[in-house]
Amino acid sequence: MNDLPLFLKRYVQSLAGCAYFFAGGALLKKHRPLLYTLSKHFGFEKETENPNAKPPPSVPKIAASNIIRDDTTVTLSRIADVAGNITPTELMIIAAFVKQRQPAMCFEIGTFDGRTTENMAANQPDNGKCYTLDLPPDGADKAALPLACGDKTYIDKPVSGARISAQAKSSKITQLYGDSGTFDFSPYFGQVDLMFVDGSHSYEYVLSDTEVAWNMVKPGGLILWHDYNSRWWPGVTRALNQFQCQDARFANLRNIENTALCFMER
Repeated sequence: MNDLPLFLKRYVQSLAGCAYFFAGGALLKKHRPLLYTLSKHFGFEKETENPNAKPPPSVPKIAASNIIRDDTTVTLSRIADVAGNITPTELMIIAAFVKQRQPAMCFEIGTFDGRTTENMAANQPDNGKCYTLDLPPDGADKAALPLACGDKTYIDKPVSGARISAQAKSSKITQLYGDSGTFDFSPYFGQVDLMFVDGSHSYEYVLSDTEVAWNMVKPGGLILWHDYNSRWWPGVTRALNQFQCQDARFANLRNIENTALCFMER
């Protein structure tokens, strides 16, 4: 009985949300992944392939040497990688993108231990700002969209951004907490110069986070994704294949050879 007030509150909130969603909210691209989730939950969405099997990559490849200038000098720190980190090569490529483009504002979905965040900020202009969003420790149990199998391992950690230095936090980096499926990104729409999407690895979250990234990044800005063509995260590959093949906005999406990075200019 002690749970009854909470149940009634959530019941009323859900009714209000459903009324909005089915009255027209589903027409907004940021809400469309929920259609798939609802259809799948009630058994109407039939899987045509094993969702846990890695789909074949279809995003065209490009060599790093074609996009990173030879004379690019980057600042790197905390190079050693641990489970859940991007590789040192991928870290260098992201740092090089930042160094070459000198973005005034960077935004990252998926802080984890903050290693990538720290290195993006280190290569920004002195007055640059770097925002990074992560789920709070109890966020896995409250996720708005389905999580990929294995996501919880990287959500359950003592502290988010543990490898971000105190100096970087005070000068450039702002840590944000919330679920990217429900977070209010609107203050950043059209403001971001470089965005890195590396949050939940589920198909539904990658769809949602990519739509958010498109709205946040300025025309001419850069969007990066991680974990493409990974055996562990088939949802990322499936979602990015779909965007590149079926959505004209993402026709120029490319996978950097010998990495799990994808990128495109908005």
